[in-house]
Amino acid sequence: MKKIIITGANGVGKSHFGAKLALVRPEIPVISFDAIKLRTDWQQRPRPEIDAALARELEKEAWILEGGPSLLSQAVGKADALVWLDPPEHIRAWQLAKRPWKYLGETRPELPAGNVDWPWQQYKFALRSLRNRSKFRTYISEVYCRADGLQKWRCRNEKDRIAVVTKWAKTPV
Repeated sequence: MKKIIITGANGVGKSHFGAKLALVRPEIPVISFDAIKLRTDWQQRPRPEIDAALARELEKEAWILEGGPSLLSQAVGKADALVWLDPPEHIRAWQLAKRPWKYLGETRPELPAGNVDWPWQQYKFALRSLRNRSKFRTYISEVYCRADGLQKWRCRNEKDRIAVVTKWAKTPV
């Protein structure tokens, strides 16, 4: 297992979890889908440019790819494992509420420079994301169920996440 996808809706902790996996296997790089798809000021790159950049990353020998469900169609066929972070909505809402304050006026480490967290912008985005939760969950669930031949985890709590980290740490390089 050298290629793992971490996905889920906004605010579930994909970047944080990717960093945890990288701590136990530091030879495997973390790829942030947000870093691929964003320019500065939260402007998205054109889709063909995103697809080409993601395809280049997926050709590498090993990776931890973290990002939202829009990366799944292109990435799932290249992965060895799929982790769906799916905490209860009240936990996700709390994480979305506190996130802009952690990096107030700064760019989060997983994002390209110039994508600054300001509470008002992040809260508008968070509310839109929470309204679309059933759409995210349905799509991820469909991909997850069809992803035959992959090691799969659906993490609803910290115990589930620990199980993934433990398995990842014990996997031979």
